[in-house]
Amino acid sequence: MKNQYTGDIGDYSKLGMLRAINQAGFSLGINWYLTPDEPSYSKTVTDGKYTDYLKSDCDTPDYELFEHLKRIVDSEKRAVKYLEHNKFWVNTLFYDKILESKDRAVWHNQALKFLYGKDIIFCDPDNGLEVKSTKPTAKDGNKYTTYKEVADYYKNGSSVIVYNHRDRKPETEYIKRFLKFREIKETVDAKMFYLRASRFSVRDYLFIIHERHFSDLENAINKFLTTKWSNYLTKYSL
Repeated sequence: MKNQYTGDIGDYSKLGMLRAINQAGFSLGINWYLTPDEPSYSKTVTDGKYTDYLKSDCDTPDYELFEHLKRIVDSEKRAVKYLEHNKFWVNTLFYDKILESKDRAVWHNQALKFLYGKDIIFCDPDNGLEVKSTKPTAKDGNKYTTYKEVADYYKNGSSVIVYNHRDRKPETEYIKRFLKFREIKETVDAKMFYLRASRFSVRDYLFIIHERHFSDLENAINKFLTTKWSNYLTKYSL
């Protein structure tokens, strides 16, 4: 996540999903995986440009969220701190320290301690799960979360949701990135499914769930998808 992305259409469905989970009684720990903003000359500086949805009427049950995102974008003061307002969340903590790849281990251990004890941890890296082509400590490694970092949260007792941007590989190859959690000792028994958002670019939210959370969490998501949020997100089994 970058401050300059705040309020785009990805935030709308992502935060709508997280608020539904929170309102169902789950405590949340949100790790923005915050990275420095891109300079104006960057080729990816347009990644947060999809805000035209705010020019239409609210088309989901979460009018409060819609109006708040509209105010943020209209003000041109886009930053994650404006998403953390306590009137939108109950029993929720936000970890918003900038992730610099060279300081990754310290940053991660601080996040683990800060978010410890929350039912659900949401990891929101720029790109998603780590890839072979980019080491976690490399220059652009901070755009990814690692399997170990996710497994550490799970080992601490939290279920985890991970943002992942769809790559160009065939679907079966792409999904193998999710299924890798079934090969990791800490998460081998986890329940999993994912939600896919397909507007403008395909983004997935992978759920890695403890047994004790699964029934209530799945019920909360199924209820969420009976509303007009189903125009934004679709659930898939693994």
